[in-house]
Amino acid sequence: MINVTIITPSYNQGDYLEQTIQSVLSQTYDNIEYLIIDGGSTDGSVEIIKKYEKNIAYWVSEPDKGQADAINKGFNIAKGDLVCWINSDDVLYPDFVADRVDQFLENPGVDMIYGDVDQGTDPSVKRPRKGRSTNIRDMLKYAECPIPQQSAMWRRHVIEKVGHLVPRWHVVLDREYFIRIAASCSIKYVPGAVAFFRYHDNSKSIVDRLKWVDELPVYYEAVFNDNIYNLSPDLLSYRDRCLSIMYIWCAKRCAKAGKKSEAKKFFNKARRSSFSAYILGRYLKKYFSNRRAS
Repeated sequence: MINVTIITPSYNQGDYLEQTIQSVLSQTYDNIEYLIIDGGSTDGSVEIIKKYEKNIAYWVSEPDKGQADAINKGFNIAKGDLVCWINSDDVLYPDFVADRVDQFLENPGVDMIYGDVDQGTDPSVKRPRKGRSTNIRDMLKYAECPIPQQSAMWRRHVIEKVGHLVPRWHVVLDREYFIRIAASCSIKYVPGAVAFFRYHDNSKSIVDRLKWVDELPVYYEAVFNDNIYNLSPDLLSYRDRCLSIMYIWCAKRCAKAGKKSEAKKFFNKARRSSFSAYILGRYLKKYFSNRRAS
């Protein structure tokens, strides 16, 4: 029987942690190794973990260097044939593991499978967040990663092949990891919501929304300028297109936050690209259309 490792990184998410744990322990698939890596929470999270520790293969609560470091600790001890992580404010649906195991059995040549999730402030009030079939070429061409993290599972040999998460990344850690996987492994999209991605006032997606404009440029510039994935020349040819789309996205995020000088900086970076005429025209047309309608 295939063994599956699920890792939950956590830090001071006591309001949601128990629901996350329950969603893992109530999976309809039995052969699960559950690891909880807590960063030294002081909000009652440890007491919640202890409540379920008989059904947890391993847990620890100690200071770490962030989410990526916590997940990497789990990678280091994971024994499962298949591996994934679920954050301590998200929820897995009951058949997530069972369905993924069947899908991997049906697709022996696939290294990672992902799908769709629901999202919202509470599982009772949710809306779909769709994944989409993609590959490394499209990810670079459109500066995107349509892989909901909560839906993804991969074979353990993927970790051995591509390595661990990069601790320096705070918000792009899963995007970087999935693009790295796509650069050298086979990935497959299977439609269907398998988890719930929670938004709340203290979630990283809300608190650190501007962190994206710090990390995305550094990341994508390294992808192309340093060729960190050993990309072929035809993939590297998407450099101007990808960076332009990313700079425009950062400009929009800054403008929305009222940071006009930063927005101008990213617009100017986009303008220097040979792809700028197309991408600037596309986004500016949409921007002014929205302003006239409001």
